[in-house]
Amino acid sequence: MQFFTEAQELFTLIFAIHFTLIIDRVHRNYNPYDTYNAWKGQLHAIRRLFLSWVIMYILPLLNFAAFLIILGTYDVSFDPTPRGTLNIVLVGLSSFFDFGYYRLFESILYLSPKTFYTDKEADEMLAKDRGEFQAHFIPGILYVIASFIMIFIVII
Repeated sequence: MQFFTEAQELFTLIFAIHFTLIIDRVHRNYNPYDTYNAWKGQLHAIRRLFLSWVIMYILPLLNFAAFLIILGTYDVSFDPTPRGTLNIVLVGLSSFFDFGYYRLFESILYLSPKTFYTDKEADEMLAKDRGEFQAHFIPGILYVIASFIMIFIVII
């Protein structure tokens, strides 16, 4: 039986908490899991559901798995030294990459809101939040890229 390393444990703990909070936030803000209307065949709800599955579940969990494997492959020191402290901070911060996927999800919704919502729902969403594609897409990509850079720094 193989056990997690300290780096994997820290990464998993922080990711699990943050992932749960992000999924709750996306549910409250964008109603992506409207399975009732998706089951009834409403294309807006079906598109929103599939988009959320891909961007909010599949991609972040693949990213999580890759980071977990990387952190288990390399010996990451958490010694009480400046380098050990930096490793703790970077492993912890790298687990926030799922916020980048949340921002990417938002960017796609704002790029074409009427693809994912009825006219009325899209107008309500845009009225409460003035989202623009670039305002969500660029930070989203940067969050994901930054997490890869942090993991790379930890393992070198």
